[in-house]
Amino acid sequence: MTKIKPHAALTYIRPDEVAECWDGVTAAGLYDPLWDCVPAYDKAYMENIEDIGPHDVVGINSVKQFWARFSDEDKVKLNTLAEEQDAKQRRWESELVERRTRA
Repeated sequence: MTKIKPHAALTYIRPDEVAECWDGVTAAGLYDPLWDCVPAYDKAYMENIEDIGPHDVVGINSVKQFWARFSDEDKVKLNTLAEEQDAKQRRWESELVERRTRA
């Protein structure tokens, strides 16, 4: 069996953020599995979030941190959604550059 590695984007986003912000989560059956990670969040981080700098938070409570909790089927779905998010971001950036060059 091949080990399924998380998409790089899943290093920088929490499960609750994916559940609430990414398209296709509910249809893929990932909403509950993502929210099931929340009770295991690093409580020290969550309680002191205002005191933590932006460079200190990378990977804390990320989907990647909880990767082992997901089934292989869910891992594939999460990676697919991450690819779709990347594609949307690239399209948005391309459109922005295009608008700026026309202006």
